[in-house]
Amino acid sequence: MKAVFCILDADYVMEENKPVVRLWCKDSKGERLVLRDRRFVPYFFVEPRKNVDVEGLVKLIGGLEVEGYSPSGVERVKKKILGGEKELLKVTVQIPADVKKFRELVKDWKDVKREYEYGVPFYKRYIIDNRLTPMGWAEAEVEGDEINTIAPLVREDYPLLKTMAFDIELVEEKGGEKIIMISFADSSGFRRVISYGKRSKVRGTDIVKGEKELIEAFVETVQKKDPDVIVGYNSDMFDFTKLEERAKAHDIKLALGRERHLIFKRRGRVSAASLVGRVHVDLFNFIRNILSSSLSTEVLSLDRVARELIGKGKAPLDWKDIEKAWRKRDVRKIAAYCQKDSLLTLQLAEFILPQVYELCRVTGQTLFDTSRMFYSQLVEWLYIRRAHEFGEVSPSRPKYDEVQTRRKVSYLGGYVHTPQEGIHEKIALFDFASLYPTITITHNISPETLDCECCVGGKNDVPELNHHYCTKRAGFITKVLEDLVVKRIEIKERMKRIQKGTVKHRYFNNRQYALKILANASYGYYAYPGSRWYSKVCAESITSLGRMYIKSVISLAGNLKHQVIYGDTDSLFMRMNLKDVKPFLKNVNSILPGVMELDFKGFYPSGIFVLGKAGVAAKKRYALIDRNGSLVIRGFERVRRDWSAIAKDTQEKVLWAVLRDKNPEKAFRLVRRIVKSLNDGKVDRDDLIIYTQLTKPIHEYEQIGPHVAVAKKIIERGGQVRAGAIISYIVTKGSGSISDRAEPAESAGDYDPDYYINNQVLPAAMRILAGLGYQEDDFLKEGKVEEQISLAKYMRK
Repeated sequence: MKAVFCILDADYVMEENKPVVRLWCKDSKGERLVLRDRRFVPYFFVEPRKNVDVEGLVKLIGGLEVEGYSPSGVERVKKKILGGEKELLKVTVQIPADVKKFRELVKDWKDVKREYEYGVPFYKRYIIDNRLTPMGWAEAEVEGDEINTIAPLVREDYPLLKTMAFDIELVEEKGGEKIIMISFADSSGFRRVISYGKRSKVRGTDIVKGEKELIEAFVETVQKKDPDVIVGYNSDMFDFTKLEERAKAHDIKLALGRERHLIFKRRGRVSAASLVGRVHVDLFNFIRNILSSSLSTEVLSLDRVARELIGKGKAPLDWKDIEKAWRKRDVRKIAAYCQKDSLLTLQLAEFILPQVYELCRVTGQTLFDTSRMFYSQLVEWLYIRRAHEFGEVSPSRPKYDEVQTRRKVSYLGGYVHTPQEGIHEKIALFDFASLYPTITITHNISPETLDCECCVGGKNDVPELNHHYCTKRAGFITKVLEDLVVKRIEIKERMKRIQKGTVKHRYFNNRQYALKILANASYGYYAYPGSRWYSKVCAESITSLGRMYIKSVISLAGNLKHQVIYGDTDSLFMRMNLKDVKPFLKNVNSILPGVMELDFKGFYPSGIFVLGKAGVAAKKRYALIDRNGSLVIRGFERVRRDWSAIAKDTQEKVLWAVLRDKNPEKAFRLVRRIVKSLNDGKVDRDDLIIYTQLTKPIHEYEQIGPHVAVAKKIIERGGQVRAGAIISYIVTKGSGSISDRAEPAESAGDYDPDYYINNQVLPAAMRILAGLGYQEDDFLKEGKVEEQISLAKYMRK
């Protein structure tokens, strides 16, 4: 029988002492399938040293025995390693755990040079070798649930998945934490809150006897609703961790999967909660690891992230309000808050998951794994997958000592063009499209093409470095990147013909975004100390060429009488009339080689760029006004964490006064008024609160900043604080350090005006006004400043 299905997850089990790969799938009708493949066997590769008796080595390895088992086969095969063909031994064993055991036996043999691919998990090996794509489709000949043959199937759609979000609430009771409430929201419209205590009629809320019954009801609800995907926000470190702790206290098995109970898998320094047969996605992991670099907010709370991405936020209730309401058994108030959290998590998942699905398809990794990976891991698994397709064997991961050595290596990065101080007008922003990936492709930068003998003294030399790259054969990484970039260009062309906002447009947008993420991360993987394809020379060759190209565009602009205001790595801000943009762009792109291209990103009537303390441009710190009159801010306190509302708002008002109103004197008077209000004690306390996120458990902090000090005070006073919590505090009057004087916002005494003037308001304002001739003392003097600042002096038209 033929079966067509989408692969949601994969694992393997041991049956009769043999590995059986399991694929957890859904078909086109939405029916669930669990298919088994008993045909696949684990293996790894051994590279013999030169001039050894290979047949003798084959017999030696074949005669090894571990716990009563010998290799089931040792085969001589031809494979490529970094482009060069070599004869390797493919050692096939009987169970996955034996791969590393047999590798340990042979790794120190004098006739063995190196071993390869012994660290690839068995289920990943199966997916790679069969060219399958998780969250993609496949076709198999099956008998019952047994796979006889399997092959990938190209389809753009996804099956209908049932996604469930959940959230838990805790309070401190009798010296310990207890779960008091759990809420659910799923993609079918199901909404439910479960709590315990005094029975009350709260719509959508079930009341049970106690915490034990609450956890049992949680398990029962998950099993009954039977979701394919369970999502949470910080659910690895918090929700599932707390559920497991409290379930153990009540001797409850968290039977949340379709088979077995909740298990935690180690993922580096942290553990990930796994539910066999369902996919658990912790949205926080993906946002922290992948999306955070593109977000304005640096505080990755559910509220801040959701407000930025989907325009919705949490209900205004903090842990003290929850504890107070719980003491009164005001279930209604907490239930509304808890339900909003799970609904918000579901809505955020609906926005984010399609992006993760596409990354799964490109990298060939499962949804569970992909959602927890860093950039380097995504790139690595893409390369491992493509290496198999090209007949390449993946290099092994470096050992600890090698990683530490690599960490000490440095090289020159991107070029930064320092701007003149002052306000600039008629600003055109240009950006190289995927600068480093296109340089890699254009110049064929790959470890095996470096310093080839066939192209010495050719046209592909690297400026500033005594290296060159081959022009006669494409490198492995060059080919992989070219596939990504070309596919992305094709997709973006297709998107132009599809109506925005449609399901099809969103699908292609998510796909091109996945390709962009992987292409742009490729350069960083060359320089990543733990990289299998590490190459300092390749990394510094790319940045050297990047500097050459941005400088060449700056030179061309100068020849055409266009002034460059600021440049950084891959972007240029230039003073020019709008009508000159298109001819300039055409001129540049006519001389850029290969797939390299300069894009026009926008035109801004005015803007200001900030110099650092050493008199150089502060990296990525500027403010612009676009043609719609909106303020575009990068790198200022207005979009950063650890700054109070009064500092952020002051800075934004200063920017408006300077850029829109062309009136720095107005900005000066504004700051003077705010300084006076702070000294007079007339500032609203809410404007003084500083919000900072605890990114890890308190005991892991070595440096005790104000937010950590406040978190400790909260715990000492009977409160609860967890990793990921947002700490709100005010710096108060008194003696000692800032950390000593930082107090929880809700219980803080009189604020310290000197701190807020000298550490918040003035630094934020002076980022802009220092370049216009003002000094901090001007804002602290009584009366008028004698010398009037002339805007014309600082305006550069």
